[in-house]
Amino acid sequence: MYQSIEGVSIEAVACSVPKNRVGNDYFKYFMSDREIKKFEKLTGIKSRRFVASTSTASDLAYEAALKIITDKKCKDEIKALIFLSQTSDYKIPFTSNILQDKLGLPTETLCLDINAGCAGFVQGLSVAYSLQSTLSEGKVLLIVAETLSKILAKRDKSTSMLFGDAASAVLLGRTTQVKSTAFFNFNSDGSHFEAISISDGGYRNPVNANSFVESVDINGNCRNNTHLSMDGSAVFDFTLREIVPSLNAFISNYSLDLNRIDYFLFHQSNKFIISQLTKGLNIPVEKVPVNIQEYANTSGVSIPLLMVTEKTLYDLNTPKTFALVGYGSGLNWASCILRLNEAVTIYDLIEV
Repeated sequence: MYQSIEGVSIEAVACSVPKNRVGNDYFKYFMSDREIKKFEKLTGIKSRRFVASTSTASDLAYEAALKIITDKKCKDEIKALIFLSQTSDYKIPFTSNILQDKLGLPTETLCLDINAGCAGFVQGLSVAYSLQSTLSEGKVLLIVAETLSKILAKRDKSTSMLFGDAASAVLLGRTTQVKSTAFFNFNSDGSHFEAISISDGGYRNPVNANSFVESVDINGNCRNNTHLSMDGSAVFDFTLREIVPSLNAFISNYSLDLNRIDYFLFHQSNKFIISQLTKGLNIPVEKVPVNIQEYANTSGVSIPLLMVTEKTLYDLNTPKTFALVGYGSGLNWASCILRLNEAVTIYDLIEV
């Protein structure tokens, strides 16, 4: 699916992470030094942030959103609040309503939750752009937040070290600037939905006594059916097979020039995959910022987090073109190409 939207721009981006930094040494309780070094070499991950047991995705999200609302003094201008997460506070009610009240937004605010994963930021951005383009006045606030540490098995080598917690908030508004068009592309392959999944806890497989019984797979990973499960090989193969041709087709569809894209913000899945995508597209490594070494895979938050942590690279006094590329659970993959300039405020990273 291709989509283009004119007259909308990103006005502000803020991200928050827990203060609790968890280095790879933490996992020595079930992994050897040799295994940890191998993990670091493949993934590039050296640390991640984990929330406290009492904190939720909305707590992280609140801090990022509050920074924008307070600084921009736009509370009464926000007409829609989108909250995107796989680790929302409750099954019922949806988390955007909770944040609407906590942030003091008007009761006339449209509140919408989206359940999406690693491609979620681009998917959510499309919904936010679409909403914003139809508003006669006011702004849209897109929030993406994940506390993936809460769904990881402590002795699962395929997931326990890969993920981290973070949240982002993005404020959108209308613009009359030239070259304001944002281009989107979306793809889905639900036939492989089990590649990244939690089998129990929904209504297909409700939680029962057996849900908490741990089992060990052929690779020695120990988990129960309420923990995140990932077929790393399947996800790896899917990413290397689909992303490069999909992005090339997307660029060709809109007669865009790959060489005129200033930065490629890839979902921070792992260092090796990002390197392979960079080579496959034949783009300079200088155009591909990476922060996975510090924050690990934060699912849908990883792209806006990359905007924030690497903001000193961009020099938006001169407008820049960005390609945002997400891929993962679903299986879904999505891309967006847009322009950012000095009109956007990118805040320093918030530690909670």
